[in-house]
Amino acid sequence: MTWHVKFLDFGSPVRFVTLLFPLCLLISSSMVHAREGDSFYIVKQVIVHVPLGGDPAKNTSAIGLLEAQKIAFKHLMQKMLPVEERRTRHLFIKDIQKNIKDLLQRSIIVAERRTSRDIELAVNIHIDKEKIRQSFESADISFCETAYPTTLLLMDERLSASPMAKPLIHAFEKVADLYGFNLIQPLRDVEDLTNLSLADHPGQIHAFKNWAGTRYKTEKTWKISVSEPTVSEPTGDQSQDWIRLKLVEIGDEGVEYHFTRIAEKKLEEKAKGKDRLGEEEIMVLANRLITPWIAAHIVQPGTSNVLDVAVINSNNLDMLDGLIEKMKSFSGVEKVSFLEMSSNEVKLRLQYKGNEAEVKDQLKSLGAIDNGQGSELLINLP
Repeated sequence: MTWHVKFLDFGSPVRFVTLLFPLCLLISSSMVHAREGDSFYIVKQVIVHVPLGGDPAKNTSAIGLLEAQKIAFKHLMQKMLPVEERRTRHLFIKDIQKNIKDLLQRSIIVAERRTSRDIELAVNIHIDKEKIRQSFESADISFCETAYPTTLLLMDERLSASPMAKPLIHAFEKVADLYGFNLIQPLRDVEDLTNLSLADHPGQIHAFKNWAGTRYKTEKTWKISVSEPTVSEPTGDQSQDWIRLKLVEIGDEGVEYHFTRIAEKKLEEKAKGKDRLGEEEIMVLANRLITPWIAAHIVQPGTSNVLDVAVINSNNLDMLDGLIEKMKSFSGVEKVSFLEMSSNEVKLRLQYKGNEAEVKDQLKSLGAIDNGQGSELLINLP
């Protein structure tokens, strides 16, 4: 399989480096899920700092790459493995980590900035998709390859106009970076002002979801608001002002409500750029939403699944043969066989390992549509 890498321009020379090191740490990066046909995952914009003044015989770029690879592996595990697997299978995960150099394809230093104290590197890490799968399979570890849906992030007017808005948005952006999904903020133009209010009315939720999906290509919405007035509660020897945040999650599963408390002082300090406090609480809140998603989309290792595809106007045998060959080349597909045949229709059965959503996405690239018959899709040949 062939693939291409886009080199991003960040105003400094881009250097290509072959990966040679193991990994296991966490600082700041953004996961991008493998696109259809890609043979790798990319953990983008891993930021590392290498202190100056160390051993001059050591290569600072090599040290930075080692750190970046550790971070990338940690982020990949956070995104792909359910909490239960990370907790109970940590010894197997460590074994995979020890041989991670064999799972890596390459890294690209996309930016470098020097200060008087250190060198800051931004690195894109490419991790081999099939080898990661095989490692999980060999250790009998369940994993998830389905990206959390693109999500629209909304704030009520009171919150968006307050000093808390900026640190809260930053905290949610860090969540999206860690778990590798797109977080969209509304344009707030005339169309938005007309339609965003639909989310506040239970009878209009379906209309709101359709509108948001059409305009922003989102499948979920997170709406943040302050759920009640500030209250004082004792914390240690001092009194602290707390804000109770409400997150309304709107998706195909309906509407759900989640709550968390954040110290008002923490958010104010974050807004002034004095501290990073408040992000921990938002991460805990988001974990309540994302963890069930990962658990619901795991791939059980060693299991094969089937997906049926009905092909209409299949009397063009050359076109049908070409279609079948493309299906056989899809990632995860092990076998394509004939299930039923008639004068104008053929039903094919795809046997695959891995994620159903990924196989369906690849079929949709051939024009397949969901006809509402469970696991069966439909392709109309011209």
